[in-house]
Amino acid sequence: MVLLDGLFVNKGGGAVLFKHLIETIMEHPRKDEFFFLLDPRLDRPKTLTDNFIVIPNKLSDRKKFYKKHKHSYRAVLCFANTPPPVKLKAPVYTYFHNKKLLEAPGQKFKKMFWTQYIKYLYVKQNNDNTDYYLVQTPHMMQGLVELGLKKEAECMILPFYDTAKYHMGGLPFSERRKNEFVFISNPTPQKNYPGLLDAWEYLLAKGYTPKLHVTIDDTAPVFLERVKELNKKGADIVNHSYLDPRELYFNCPYLIFPSFMESFGLPLIEAAESGMKILASEMPYVHDVITPSLTFDQTKPASIGDAVIKAMTDETLPMPSVVTTSHIQDLISMLLK
Repeated sequence: MVLLDGLFVNKGGGAVLFKHLIETIMEHPRKDEFFFLLDPRLDRPKTLTDNFIVIPNKLSDRKKFYKKHKHSYRAVLCFANTPPPVKLKAPVYTYFHNKKLLEAPGQKFKKMFWTQYIKYLYVKQNNDNTDYYLVQTPHMMQGLVELGLKKEAECMILPFYDTAKYHMGGLPFSERRKNEFVFISNPTPQKNYPGLLDAWEYLLAKGYTPKLHVTIDDTAPVFLERVKELNKKGADIVNHSYLDPRELYFNCPYLIFPSFMESFGLPLIEAAESGMKILASEMPYVHDVITPSLTFDQTKPASIGDAVIKAMTDETLPMPSVVTTSHIQDLISMLLK
């Protein structure tokens, strides 16, 4: 039996990938050889029947589980960047998909990184309990190696994602709504909402009022208030709080992506496969997964704004291309080997 440990996976991009992996495994002819350890907060796929267990998302409960089932599995894959709390004889793979954990040691004196630094110390403490780290991009592997968690030979670049969910599902670009930009993201600091909203104020001062779709929830009241103030001045910003992005990806022409930090940048792939043009930060994580239509300096609102103006006025702006590949079947085969 192969164990997939998804404890601590319950929302965001990690949950999207984990559920896609589960759904793909449940279509595999050897699906009965897999068992899943799940977080109680995860909205689990309906395809799961009796091949899973849900336990409290506590370190103590996870350790009890592993001690009890120490010899039950021939291979283990841990999600949420977290190696097992005990050493196993079976080969152990840990999917590392949190760039902030890699940044935390160098930023440990900044308050916003304290929680991530504590998580990093836990990962480091249990580092010897995993044989390999699986990552999605070369820059994630480089980060692991530079921190000394593993050697390059002990890291594997195995990105995966749902290749069918968005692929060419939208309108032809020429038929899409005119001058509408989309940024689907929670309002965490690395997403750079302040820079994006400053860019829309810059555009307003220059006489441009393109529509911007965002998803800011009530955890960021300062951003919500800023949106209201900009709209009162004449901007056109629509906050959806939360929504399935497909309707916007299939009908709007542009994705704008000002994030400072991403582990994978899944929205970039989804937007490219939906037929959008993409304006993105000039950062390594972008070029790891796509060739964007246009890049900007994410630290300068004027650079972001100027990129928006160019997109609206330059019809020759190229369509993006996806440069990464989903290796989900390779991952499943490796675990079954």
